[in-house]
Amino acid sequence: MRHRQKLKHLVEMQIPNDIWQAFYQRHPQVSLSSQQIIAEGFKDYLALHLWSKNSYAMPSHAVDALWHLLLEEYPYFYRQLCQSSLGYLLKHKPHDQNPTALQKAQQQQQLMNTWHAACQIHHLDPKNTQTLPRLFQIDAQVKWENGIYFKLPLLLAMYAQLLHVSSNTSLIEQNSACSSTTACSSSCSGSSSDVSHSHSGHDVNSDGDSSSDSSCSSCSSCGGGGD
Repeated sequence: MRHRQKLKHLVEMQIPNDIWQAFYQRHPQVSLSSQQIIAEGFKDYLALHLWSKNSYAMPSHAVDALWHLLLEEYPYFYRQLCQSSLGYLLKHKPHDQNPTALQKAQQQQQLMNTWHAACQIHHLDPKNTQTLPRLFQIDAQVKWENGIYFKLPLLLAMYAQLLHVSSNTSLIEQNSACSSTTACSSSCSGSSSDVSHSHSGHDVNSDGDSSSDSSCSSCSSCGGGGD
């Protein structure tokens, strides 16, 4: 019942107009219709963590831009939103700008975590879907400058390879840091060239929260979930 209530709240959640006005000040090229698409993408990203608490890549620079606005200018609204929809504060963690081979593997794992969960919440087969889940389409739909544009065949191939490698382990990997566009460079076309946009100054934690009731993820240079 609590899960249904949180999901209902998430579906019904509306981002206030003043937040969109601030978003427009940062991104004046974004139309009203595109704002609605970005809002639905942000809901999808939160829904992943409601579906299963884990580390997830953020596969959209447009949605990531909204996430950053909330973190930086509307932290009270963001905390309320997380508590009402998830029951905990979703942490934001930056990726390493110069990842090791292990970190790159973790970043790919996070992207596939997102792929798996995004397909599940939209009732798609992550092994054989004929369409990208909504969260993976956002940047292309809104024509986000330097956005991430995914290629379906390569995502399916990455997922199949990961399933093969992880055949004796869970797809879910906890305690991984946020990843970057390097994690999806093989599955994207026209992904952001600005990997240096690391958000290293925006590692957001809940005040006084223990790691047991918070979560972090990433694919743009940000993510949350998995603590």
